[in-house]
Amino acid sequence: MCDNTIKVGEYIVIQKQNYKKLHKFNKPNSSVNVGKDTINLSGIEGCQYFSIFKMIPKGTKRNKEYDLELSKEALNLIQEISLKTSGTDNRNIYDDGRSQKLSATEISELKSDSTSASEIVETLITNSNTFHNKTEFSQAKYLKKKEKKYFEYIQILKPNLRNITEILYKLDPSKVQGVRIDTLSQVMTLSNISSEGNHLLYDSGSNGLLAAALLSAMGSQSNGQLVHMHPGNMSQKQALLAMNFTPEQYNKCVSVNVYSVLRQVYQGSDTNSVGSATEKITNLKRKAPEDIEHENKLPKLKVSDTISDVELNKEHNDVKENSEVKENCEIEESAPKKPKWHFDNIRASEILTQKVDSLVIACKEDPQNIFMELMNFVKPGRPFVIYYSVAEPLQNLYMSLKSLSTVAALRLTNNWMRNYQILPDRTHPEVMMNGSSGFLLSGYILK
Repeated sequence: MCDNTIKVGEYIVIQKQNYKKLHKFNKPNSSVNVGKDTINLSGIEGCQYFSIFKMIPKGTKRNKEYDLELSKEALNLIQEISLKTSGTDNRNIYDDGRSQKLSATEISELKSDSTSASEIVETLITNSNTFHNKTEFSQAKYLKKKEKKYFEYIQILKPNLRNITEILYKLDPSKVQGVRIDTLSQVMTLSNISSEGNHLLYDSGSNGLLAAALLSAMGSQSNGQLVHMHPGNMSQKQALLAMNFTPEQYNKCVSVNVYSVLRQVYQGSDTNSVGSATEKITNLKRKAPEDIEHENKLPKLKVSDTISDVELNKEHNDVKENSEVKENCEIEESAPKKPKWHFDNIRASEILTQKVDSLVIACKEDPQNIFMELMNFVKPGRPFVIYYSVAEPLQNLYMSLKSLSTVAALRLTNNWMRNYQILPDRTHPEVMMNGSSGFLLSGYILK
């Protein structure tokens, strides 16, 4: 994240009113679906982040395809339409379906012919029998509803941790294990992330959200490293990639399989060694032709056959030389190449041998065995944080750790947050929401 310019290959956040979508900008002429609208992103490359673009209809309105045009600001529909008169109350207004003079066909044609949302809404207001009799509050509510339907501006935001967390949580909380932004901030605080320390994370399915949070807290100029353990063959990195880290900062995160790296630590040897295998192959293939003198012995030849004998010996020597060259090439080709995860395991095992400064666990399985194994790699006096979506496994682990003398300051906490809608002259909490976002078990490792 060096500059503030939109580039091809980076992730962007597209915002339309309260709706946000995470999108990877792969091609200059790519398209993205925002709700029911298809938007062509060909005009955003090279623009600044947080720029506002106006959606210009392309083709028929039924297809809902739009091009983008850079705009200075997003115009408010309520400010564009001036309300002259309003009623005192709504007691005499009845919703009988006959207040609008325009038919459905005329309204669809109006959508196709009009160039702006204000023109459509103004025409609907003019042909309404009851709009001017409504109260000022009801008129503003009607315009806000129409603005949401005909809004024609989007904004390109720069991905940050808060936006990515909110987008992934609203999309599907189970994909990030129910980690909300308040819980994520508690994890980062309790784990005491520093820029100079090495940290250990075990994550079994948060879409890379915790890894992105810890790496972001370490900073781009840090000298520390993050060991990201995962149970599968490949780690989940969507949130980590969406942060658009520089290659230097991204390489500070070492993603390894937990079983593979523990085998590397405890065995202390190269489990994917190539040298010993190559030597065995070399010895086997080179001893065979030395032990066998001649596979086919030629019979005695007469004096008249001396010329053909010389030619046969020459051909035999050529075939032998070609076979030796071919065997040497096969030996070189048969040597397997070391995969990337092999070097990551060696790098992670060196960090774990020196021990880390904090331990963070967010898992879907029972955390007790995982914690008892990984706590051996944490330095004395360093913190640990364990996240789980329900309380029972953490309660069992809490009682088990209470009997040990190697941990201290154990705390089992639960975050509860409620959103409030703040409007002019009125405030009320949101009714349909999930108040809980998992449980945290934190403490310090003594020895």
